[in-house]
Amino acid sequence: MNTLGLVELGLENPPGKTGGPFGSFNPPGPGIASDGFQFEQVNSLMSDTPVPGHFYKIKYGGGGLLETAGRAYGLKSGAERLKRAQTINSHPLNMKFWRPPGNAFERKYFGKGVISFLPRFTCGDRKCFATIWIPPVTYIHPFLGLGTAVDSFDEPVDPRQPQREWGEESAFGHLSARRHIDMTKVPFRWICRLRVFLKQPDGKIKQSFATGTLIGPRHVLTAAHVFDANWANDPTTPAEVLTINVAAGADGLRTPFSWSKTKPIDWQSHPHWRSSQFDPRFDFGLIRLPNPPIAYRRFGKLKNKMLSFWGNKGKVDDTFLLPVEALPKHGIQTLTGKALNLCGYRKHDNGRPILVPAMVRSVSPTARERPVRQLITYAADTSQGISGSPVWYWDEKSKRRYLIAVHHGGCGNCETPPALDDCTTQQVGEDCTSDPKIGVLLTRQVVRQIRDWINEDYDAKRGVAL
Repeated sequence: MNTLGLVELGLENPPGKTGGPFGSFNPPGPGIASDGFQFEQVNSLMSDTPVPGHFYKIKYGGGGLLETAGRAYGLKSGAERLKRAQTINSHPLNMKFWRPPGNAFERKYFGKGVISFLPRFTCGDRKCFATIWIPPVTYIHPFLGLGTAVDSFDEPVDPRQPQREWGEESAFGHLSARRHIDMTKVPFRWICRLRVFLKQPDGKIKQSFATGTLIGPRHVLTAAHVFDANWANDPTTPAEVLTINVAAGADGLRTPFSWSKTKPIDWQSHPHWRSSQFDPRFDFGLIRLPNPPIAYRRFGKLKNKMLSFWGNKGKVDDTFLLPVEALPKHGIQTLTGKALNLCGYRKHDNGRPILVPAMVRSVSPTARERPVRQLITYAADTSQGISGSPVWYWDEKSKRRYLIAVHHGGCGNCETPPALDDCTTQQVGEDCTSDPKIGVLLTRQVVRQIRDWINEDYDAKRGVAL
């Protein structure tokens, strides 16, 4: 049994150090995560033939760049094959193999340089061949999915009056889910639908959904991968998130507390999230909504009371944002085996929220028999869109809610061996399912980072931290 008082603080392995179940935080190479969670692995993406979305070791005498592009994309000749060849040639992973153009054709279409297919690359005293990346035809965001095409960043309007009922929270095994939720009630009115607009590498703009929690006057806690991730089948191409529409207490097309449009300068992730190649231990971030602070606004649907936010002391009772190390002081000695709650916006629910029961598997799960103290695992029926959801514990005795974690997602994929010891994966059609699910535990370090972010957002005119 895991006792919360034993949860360690700080990084298990400081940047630049090795050891532990996840190895070094220094990026070991394109698309490779630290020694544990490997969302992309070069060896698994290697192919003996040119295949989109894989690395290919070019061979002298095996055909030039045009022929390679034709074989990879099934094109015999023409402008499309030339365009694909230029795409391969100009990819950042392949430019290191360039040589100067050698003839009029190369100077016209590959003026800055062209991939050399000669065995003249440095490999010590040995001769070797270049390993080039064949870019994929379609791009899939690893967490948010394919998305749907959009014409506008504006929110659609639904004039209908909502008809909803209360969704009871899970406590001590009494689970309730899949019911309509009154999103004006505590804590649901602080749960935010995130409508994420992404620009694909081919220029197309699509939308997807994620979830966050209002934890400050205008601050939304969510998973870092919502706005800072990479494309699943191209480990070198980051997803360009253009804007995120945030709607607290949203229910389908209905936004009872209006919505805010944010842009890249309005969000930030943990300092080690990207530098560690998207390690789940650091998968949390904060979105700042525009001024004035939405939490201090009064709404008719709340009988002219303020919206407030999760953990706002003295304003709204019974919701706490505390480090898990402090829970024993509140009579909660362990979370192992406890029933938790997740509430978020799954992609196939038309923007309507769902309350998902969860049962804790492990606080500080193990990887290679060593504890990963920044994570918590639980059994829950989650899917794309739930990312960034609040994971909280409802204490029936005290009638209080404690924010426990930020939902990350599944514990592994079907392409690489799971990092966590108790993780299992299964391929179901085109989808990969994994069990259990992972959350970023709100340790002292995480809570300290969140509060530092909020305190950095300082209103000089009013002289108070927002």
